Amino acid sequence: MRMQDRRLLGVGLTTLSVTSAVGLLVILLLIATATTPEKLRQINTQTTYLHEAVSSVARGIAVSDNQHQSLGASVAQLDRSLVSGSEALNFTILETYQPTGFMDTVRWPAMTSLNIIDTDAGELNDPADVLASSTAVVNAIELMREQLINYGSAQNDLFTAYTEFDQSANQLVGSFRQVGEQRRADSVYVATEQVKKLLPSGTDADLDSVIEILDQLQKVEADVAVAERSQLRQLINSTYTMISLRRSMNQAVATMDSGRIVDQLEILNDQTTSDQLYVLGAVNDARVLLNIYTVLLLAVLAFFGLRLQASHRALNRSHDDLEVRVEERTADLAQANEDLKESQVQLVQAEKMSSLGQLVAGVMHEINTPLLYVLNNTTVTASAVDDISRYLQASLPILTATTADEGKQAIKELLARRGDFDAEELAENISEVESLAADSVDGLNQISELVQSLKDFSRLDRVADDRFDVREGIEKTLTITKNLLKYGVEVKKDLQEVPEIYCSPSRLNQVFINIVTNAVQAMDGKGVLTISTTLVRNEAGDAVEIAFEDTGCGIPEEHLNKIMDPFFTTKPVGQGTGLGLSIVRQIVDQHGGQILVDSKIDHGTRIVLSFPVDGPEAGWNNVDTDAEEAA
Repeated sequence: MRMQDRRLLGVGLTTLSVTSAVGLLVILLLIATATTPEKLRQINTQTTYLHEAVSSVARGIAVSDNQHQSLGASVAQLDRSLVSGSEALNFTILETYQPTGFMDTVRWPAMTSLNIIDTDAGELNDPADVLASSTAVVNAIELMREQLINYGSAQNDLFTAYTEFDQSANQLVGSFRQVGEQRRADSVYVATEQVKKLLPSGTDADLDSVIEILDQLQKVEADVAVAERSQLRQLINSTYTMISLRRSMNQAVATMDSGRIVDQLEILNDQTTSDQLYVLGAVNDARVLLNIYTVLLLAVLAFFGLRLQASHRALNRSHDDLEVRVEERTADLAQANEDLKESQVQLVQAEKMSSLGQLVAGVMHEINTPLLYVLNNTTVTASAVDDISRYLQASLPILTATTADEGKQAIKELLARRGDFDAEELAENISEVESLAADSVDGLNQISELVQSLKDFSRLDRVADDRFDVREGIEKTLTITKNLLKYGVEVKKDLQEVPEIYCSPSRLNQVFINIVTNAVQAMDGKGVLTISTTLVRNEAGDAVEIAFEDTGCGIPEEHLNKIMDPFFTTKPVGQGTGLGLSIVRQIVDQHGGQILVDSKIDHGTRIVLSFPVDGPEAGWNNVDTDAEEAA
């Protein structure tokens, strides 16, 4: 084998060994750092909580029946316990057994295949079985909740009907005694007392007995006076209503079947507990192997340490050469440092333009529309100019003739070719070129206006601190956000004349664009946005107030004191960073200004900004650097 082949083989084996070692290390680290045991412990805790919630429902119903007391507000409390426990359990199980991230997805097969030290660890349950058990529990809990609410409603109606029954019974007995029907009064009294005794228990046998009592009362009904007969009929109907309600309560309790739910919870708990034991074993095995791996790595490092010691002697011999190289590298690093400083300046500017990044799609649309018809006009113009050019080429000899004879000859030749040209078509082409040129100029002016607005908005060509007309900033902001506003947002402006304020214009533009964007999102793209400016004079000095008022969904009162906290948002997950108003407050504070928010649900939100005309009293020149770091 040639020397080159041996070297290639050595390199290949080394690469394979290193790749295998790194791959094994990655697998061990994935398993050793898994949070799956913690998630499984959470599932066990949640099943225990849900077990207790189900038991609480059963106990509450039993106590309610035994003590003849209404559950009342306890229904809502028990329902909340079932909801929170069911949602938490379902979420954790889905997160554990249906991992969406790449790392968690890889860990499952790794843990399944790693059973090196403890060969009796068993196997993980099929995730489909665990998810099926979880689904069965969630469905059973949902059914229990529904029946619990039905039970509570029927029970409340039963107690109301029971009170009416008791009053009707007392009135009827009193009526019989007043008319001298003592025997019937006693009979009705005994019957109603039996009903009161049998009905609360709710068993089918007791309810059948109550119906037999009602049959006896119905026989009495035909032999009594009209007034007492009406009272007796009302009493009988009230009793039938209570029987129906009691049967509904019994049906709800039977449908709940808390024992079946407890059995399903125990099955789910057994599955997750066995998985927890298996995963804990896999994690422990991985950690043991990591320790062994660490020892091997230390041995390898010791070997290379000896090799490095030998190499150090060789390096000493090349010390002078290294000094030269160090100097060269130092010069390179110095240049790299200068490049890094330049990059930092560019990054700071990019951060200032981050708000514009959210509007790139809209700006591109606004530029693309006039650009398309400018391109189309150019294509049509080129075709028309081609026809005109052919005519001009044919007429050129007339213009270049130096003598009368040459001119006459050129005219004769042009007249001979006049059949090649259509005078009306040439006139139409000239008119069309003029019209398309005017349209193209108009489109290019629109693009120029938008580009100038972007330039003015970002303030790339101005100093950080300057006098600034807030009305100009508002107009530029509305131009930049035109794509957000044009689908149903009506903008009303009341921009009174106000003095220019001393500020950082680009940072105030960022405030305006954040507030306008939030207002459009709150109105879901449709509504009225009112913007006004006012000069306020007071003892502390003149100030300019800018008010933004929208007709959006509004902000709940409990959130008003949190909306400017960093990362707080009322938007759904993944639709907001919670930094917009936080940055607004930061910029307003750094300018020595104030911000007031007034909002009502379904009526809209009003945000008022106030800035001193002459800027903050002190420290203004240092604001820009601190703000960039905070951003």
